[in-house]
Amino acid sequence: MRVVSIVNQKGGCGKTTTAVNLAAVLARGGNRVLLVDMDPQSHCAAGLGVPEQTLERTIADAMLADHARPPCVDEYVWEVSHGLRLLPSSVTLASLEAPNGPLAARFDRDRRLARVLAAWQDDFDWCVIDCPPTIGLLTYNALRASDLVMVPVETGFFSLKGAEKQIETIGAVVRRFGRDIPFRLLPTLYNASRALSRDVVVALERRFPEALLPVVVREHEELRDAASYGQSIIEFAPGSAAEADFVALAEWLVANAPAATALAEHVGMPAPTIETSGDAVRDMLAGRGVSATERAVLSGGTAVDAIESDGAIQGANARASDLVSRLRALADRSRQQSPMGGGFGVRLTRDGTIVFSQPASAHAIFVVGDFNGWNPIATPLMASSDGLRMEAVVELPPGRHAYRIVVDGVEQVDAFNPHRDTERQGPGSSLVEVPNTPATTTAYASEGGAR
Repeated sequence: MRVVSIVNQKGGCGKTTTAVNLAAVLARGGNRVLLVDMDPQSHCAAGLGVPEQTLERTIADAMLADHARPPCVDEYVWEVSHGLRLLPSSVTLASLEAPNGPLAARFDRDRRLARVLAAWQDDFDWCVIDCPPTIGLLTYNALRASDLVMVPVETGFFSLKGAEKQIETIGAVVRRFGRDIPFRLLPTLYNASRALSRDVVVALERRFPEALLPVVVREHEELRDAASYGQSIIEFAPGSAAEADFVALAEWLVANAPAATALAEHVGMPAPTIETSGDAVRDMLAGRGVSATERAVLSGGTAVDAIESDGAIQGANARASDLVSRLRALADRSRQQSPMGGGFGVRLTRDGTIVFSQPASAHAIFVVGDFNGWNPIATPLMASSDGLRMEAVVELPPGRHAYRIVVDGVEQVDAFNPHRDTERQGPGSSLVEVPNTPATTTAYASEGGAR
């Protein structure tokens, strides 16, 4: 399964229209397509005529569920037409990424969607994700699972500047994942008779020559009418110019299909060959200190879920259940052992990059500074592999840099870094200095921090 996320923070750019009609055209071409609605406004269901009052489960249920076995696709998705299925949204999805919401509290909060899709990877050829108009945990989940990011860009007055900011933000988030996810720009609401539309496309081509798609979605009245009738364009206006635009887009996507991601690798799932029979589970901890399974649990709890999903609990006896309880208790204890001053603050790695580190928290934490234009959402801190801290890795040139920590939108100095720029207005700023020669010690970390 190849996963394409449709992302833009700007409303009115045709994001949902692109997701719905691209998915419909791909399905008509003989592909098995899953359309995932990650927008709490639930426009995908409305755009495809799916009655919301009949939806028993949504993407929120799938992401929050701790399944004893892999989730059954038929329990969550709605069959829209032959080859096209919808994993719908609802307004309750918005509560998942709230600072104190159920998603934010999980250590694998940015991998919950990938976990669901990994279970269904063999059921579909394509997955198209309609992302919300925000860059938060819901969009992080979509980007984490993506093989390609498509950014619809309205060919209007403010679109070029908005596209640049959008790409910078997506790039900053993607870099946290440690892998390259290609992005493509799709001009939308294009009107060849307007000089502004033509100029915007020319500017996008000059600014992003490798990212600009060779197709455009023109401004069509049929697209608005189709959505109001709850139909895709291939149902509402077959043979129309509007349909031709999405046919061209789907053909380009199939011809230039990105490499499919092994989704299981992103959620810490074990390889299928790992034996999890009752006896194997019983002996997993025998004669050892901390096993590989325990370490996996400490990094996010996914090993417990993997054992359960592989049928060990159902097929084994109470000893397997006892193991799961012990693993969970061990994970809970480790999460409570976040020593203050334990390497938090800011440190320099052996390869010369800077790591901003804070204790593990359910809050949304970012780092803002002169290195990212003081953009409060450009550089998020993500959970570390041991689950004890939240970190962001940034490449900084030699010299002194000012920064602040942003917690739930509130900027503050780094409590674990005593070096301050007291001349800066407001709460002041913390300082980090990068030497000309990469060092191997912690830079400006708290007293007693790891060296």
